[in-house]
Amino acid sequence: MVPLRRVLVGRPRSRFQRLLNVLVILTILTGTFGAYALGIFQVTGGVIVLPAAATLVGFLVAVGVGARRGGLVIAWLGLFAAYIGFRADWAFLGLSSHSLDGQFAFLFDPVGLTVLGVATLIIGTVGFAVGYLGRSSIERLREKVVSQQSHD
Repeated sequence: MVPLRRVLVGRPRSRFQRLLNVLVILTILTGTFGAYALGIFQVTGGVIVLPAAATLVGFLVAVGVGARRGGLVIAWLGLFAAYIGFRADWAFLGLSSHSLDGQFAFLFDPVGLTVLGVATLIIGTVGFAVGYLGRSSIERLREKVVSQQSHD
């Protein structure tokens, strides 16, 4: 059984690895913002509760974090950073006719952040579990094949 602390924060890492995690999260945030700003990621109208491209990016990050046995908190932060990148694009570029105060009010709207936070917890946990269990399954299969080959 893996201790809860290890699941949440991952294996003990060096200061360099923690800094790298922060840089990756900031890259996800700015990369998602840039992709929406440049039109690489599209929003296809209607009421947007969860942006599809940001959700996919964050989900894949969570899968990767789970597969490398990183912490669940890092998986959540990666997904949330993608969502904030989307909201920053929407606030500062999509609402450009609003005042800067209004743009910041939209970006940090508690209701919107709560929706994204709940989605982050659910989707990030599922992505992390897919990566973690996927890697565990591959490792077990590899061990089984190796032990079977040694018996042959």
